Amino acid sequence: MKFTTPIVFLAAGVIATPTPELCARELSQVNTIMTTVLNGIQSLDGSICAYAGGDGKDLEDASSTMLTIIRTATYNAVAMLALTMDEAIAFQPLSDELNAAGDKLLVDLSDKVPSFAQAGICDSTLSWVAQIGGNVHTLMTSISTKFPAGGKGGDEITHFDGIFQEMQDKLSTCATGGKGSSSGSSGSSGSSSGAGNDNKGVGTATKAVTAATATASVTAHTNGTRGASPTATTVVTAGAALMTFSGAGLAAAIFALVL
Repeated sequence: MKFTTPIVFLAAGVIATPTPELCARELSQVNTIMTTVLNGIQSLDGSICAYAGGDGKDLEDASSTMLTIIRTATYNAVAMLALTMDEAIAFQPLSDELNAAGDKLLVDLSDKVPSFAQAGICDSTLSWVAQIGGNVHTLMTSISTKFPAGGKGGDEITHFDGIFQEMQDKLSTCATGGKGSSSGSSGSSGSSSGAGNDNKGVGTATKAVTAATATASVTAHTNGTRGASPTATTVVTAGAALMTFSGAGLAAAIFALVL
């Protein structure tokens, strides 16, 4: 079959220009990714609220699941295409939910510190909190690059870095019997661009845990989107887990999150 030149150019234009359907798929993907993170946050928070003493094994298991969720979300977010401003606005309601869920988790965690102290598990709790804090920073930073510039993503990342650090300091003081410690600062300090494995078991007695980026071993479900390099500096309301968030509140997400 023979095509005329105008038809060939038209076909090329269709291929080169992102369609509304493609944009919708990208928004759907980020919503799917971050809804999974939101569910993970709420599940971990439920385990924290249910803690009534003991060795904290249930908390360690829940935190391990949360780490897997965050790392998978980060891996998938990196492969996404950038969103438009309209799509970023459409994401805002979920961002607000992530923000609120993240803040609630950290408040509930702080309220349990006396119980952790009584059970002698401040040290092991500090370990997994530091890991989650570092991975949350990575997720929020990654997801923020997919949103238009000019939002509050940077503020939200700073906010969640800060409250995770406060939580680590509180647990560190608890673990050392009130003497304080400077070793709990590596979890959410923003230096989470290291290798893909923590190489430290959740729940060990390690006070300082190096924050890890998403591991390549995690299976990503990118729905056919091509891997894209970050297209902007820290941006948008990313509260992502959490990522993009609208107030100074997780996410955040991100679990910049952004979000």
